[in-house]
Amino acid sequence: PATPYEGAQRMADELGKGVGIMLTNKGEGHGAYGESDCVTAAVDGYFLDGKVPEDGTTCG
Repeated sequence: PATPYEGAQRMADELGKGVGIMLTNKGEGHGAYGESDCVTAAVDGYFLDGKVPEDGTTCG
């Protein structure tokens, strides 16, 4: 039940430049929020402060 990486990239591309961004977590498992400080900071920054991570950011 995990989204293949290629599918996530395709969705970001289809959303278009300036809208779709790709944040990659180099870790195991389906969820990374609360498990990766980098992912958690990116998600919190977006939901709490409206700060969108830079496209192409890689965590881990």
